Amino acid sequence: MLQSLSIENYTLIKRVHIDFADGFSVITGETGAGKSILLGAIALLTGQRADTSVLYDKTKKSIVEAEFAIKGYGLEEFFEENDIDYDNQCIIRREITPQGKSRAFINDTPVALNVLKKIGEDLLDIHAQHTNLLLQNKDFQLILVDQYAQLQEEIATYQQHYKQYINLKKEYDFLFTKDINTDKDYWKFLYKELEDAHLQVGEQQELESNLEILSNAEEIKRQLYTVSQQLQENEGNVLSNLHDCHNRMQSIEKYKKEIQTISERLYSQIVELKDILLDVDKLQEDTMHDPFKIDQFTQRLDEIYTLQKKHKVNTEEQLLEIRQTIENKLQAMASLESKKEEITAAIAQLETHLHILAQQLSDKRKQIVGKMETDIKSVLHFMNMPHAIVNIRLEKTDTLNKRGFDKCVFYFTANLGTTTQPVHAIASGGELSRLMLAMKSLISQKNILPTIIFDEIDSGVSGEISTKMAKVMQKIAGYSQVIAITHVPQIAAKGSKHYLVYKETKDEKAISTIKELSSDDRIYEIAKMISNEQITDSAIDAAKHLLKS
Repeated sequence: MLQSLSIENYTLIKRVHIDFADGFSVITGETGAGKSILLGAIALLTGQRADTSVLYDKTKKSIVEAEFAIKGYGLEEFFEENDIDYDNQCIIRREITPQGKSRAFINDTPVALNVLKKIGEDLLDIHAQHTNLLLQNKDFQLILVDQYAQLQEEIATYQQHYKQYINLKKEYDFLFTKDINTDKDYWKFLYKELEDAHLQVGEQQELESNLEILSNAEEIKRQLYTVSQQLQENEGNVLSNLHDCHNRMQSIEKYKKEIQTISERLYSQIVELKDILLDVDKLQEDTMHDPFKIDQFTQRLDEIYTLQKKHKVNTEEQLLEIRQTIENKLQAMASLESKKEEITAAIAQLETHLHILAQQLSDKRKQIVGKMETDIKSVLHFMNMPHAIVNIRLEKTDTLNKRGFDKCVFYFTANLGTTTQPVHAIASGGELSRLMLAMKSLISQKNILPTIIFDEIDSGVSGEISTKMAKVMQKIAGYSQVIAITHVPQIAAKGSKHYLVYKETKDEKAISTIKELSSDDRIYEIAKMISNEQITDSAIDAAKHLLKS
């Protein structure tokens, strides 16, 4: 259950904090007030990607943080698999920095977006306006059947084996559907080229350094010679002057202790300069312009650069890694025949096992579709669709897929005396909304949807139907936490908690914020929704009636 939500520096939101309760909560607000912004911030917690365009203040990071109560939802294994400390209270945080970096945390442990996406899907079911369209997708229809049948564990087991099966088939295709001999000759050529290069880590840097010295040898030698002359050879050279200074200080050092100290320091400088002079003379002697070595080093660097360009890398280490990869590939090719038999046998064994698992899934689906049809129709009839008929048809496909071998199609009609047809062919927007709400109401009873967020699921339906839909949401709230974003007063009045999203201007800049409404504020807000901003006595009375009913 979502207990609290904090949003900072996100789009038009400067800073908000909301505490949520269990049961049924509603969020209202004028068009453009920021309800979609609020939903977008929540979506970040489910792994949705974002960039710096979401920052309210481009110099600060955006933070979205939510606290969830997760006891009883069987998430302990997820935390163990991802090396995250488990607690009944789970805090999920998402940060977007001004540099465009995205960071995600679960209980203060950094996680990748795919990990965040997984737990987000387990904790939040966000039903945005486009979600109704998913109901027209046959794959999604099968997912709904599996959720109703509570086949999560069976699906997870099947998909674990199916992933192995697909990976083995990809490996087989890679190894055996190409011209192996031509492929092998190509890899052998690349390997020999890298092997013959006798690459050494650090060689490129050493060659570049030596080549730069050789190319500038004459200038280096000239400058070293000048330094040597100035230190020792020229008239009035540095060492002679220092010796003279030292002798003068020695002659008077008996008179004052500080003079003796200076004399000693001068002497140490003379010793240090003599050492420097020796090093300068040695460097001068060792520095030679050698055209042969320049040519040798240039050719070797050209060889290394050519290989790097060919393999699109920048270092000898990367070339050596490529050489090792090619060597491993060649070793794999050397044992290709035995490998082929091994993979073929493994694929056949997995395929047999997958057919068994797929058949078990299919049998369990067939056992529940009749009851599922009846339950959906019961909810639809309650929502003013008395003649609605839903027929769920399962058909076996020729090939295995990620959910078995069943294909699922929802057939539907809302009118008496008409033949059912596939949902994608006939259902209107309002009918899809009610059909999806009916499905959510059934699945919520299976205790697999901790928090459901409906974003204007009431779009396209009338006031009377909205009242019925609100009652269905209230029923769902008996099993799952429900948060509904709505423009419809009939639904807004049914929430046990009511939050208002609104805009205000601060420092000549619009910001969106949210607050929980008091009982009197709710009457005013619902009256405003009823009368389209013109608050009348009749609207106030109607709002009070809706809140009491």
